[in-house]
Amino acid sequence: MAHLSWTDDLYTGNKLIDGEHRGLIGLVNALFESMNSGQGNDRISQAMHELIAYTGNHFGREEAQMERVQYVASLAHKAEHIKLLRQLTDLGAMLDAGGKINIPAVSDFLSEWLREHILTMDMKLAAALQMQRSGEPAPQAH
Repeated sequence: MAHLSWTDDLYTGNKLIDGEHRGLIGLVNALFESMNSGQGNDRISQAMHELIAYTGNHFGREEAQMERVQYVASLAHKAEHIKLLRQLTDLGAMLDAGGKINIPAVSDFLSEWLREHILTMDMKLAAALQMQRSGEPAPQAH
């Protein structure tokens, strides 16, 4: 299973968001390493719970920024956050109960979700935050 790499196309231009995305990628890779190394459920579960906690905090900070600028797409963006956190929490609970996870499927899912979310939803959020910083009015919902 390949590690998820930070690439230039993932830069949103927002230092806080980009820094936290790098942290997320690091934690996803730590989870991948624990899954690949055969360290057992305890270590995989610990890595999963670290990822869940960081992800929840990151999403909270993004959502606070959305509220601050009255981001027009905040409901859809928050719904994606809720869905991912629920999936991660379910995986963590399964690991805590001694269950096994499908490592390739979890790896593919997390890699694809994170890249897609950054490249679509987070890029739009960063653009809205930049417009607000530059004094331009935020786009309004119709």
